[in-house]
Amino acid sequence: MTEGTRKAVERLRNGHLIECSADAYLSEVRDALIRFALDCAKNNDTARMRVALAEVNRLDELHGYGAVD
Repeated sequence: MTEGTRKAVERLRNGHLIECSADAYLSEVRDALIRFALDCAKNNDTARMRVALAEVNRLDELHGYGAVD
């Protein structure tokens, strides 16, 4: 995990939106956020899990993840 990815997850933990480039998001940040959401689910922290998944959804739309041109 790169320093940028660690900072992104830390921003989410502190309740802030994540700002990153499309390249960073698609290469590492998205996977890290999903792993973070899974860890939250394992620890019965459903509130943080939902926030993490909502952020993945927001960034997917922002960066066009899965969009067909």
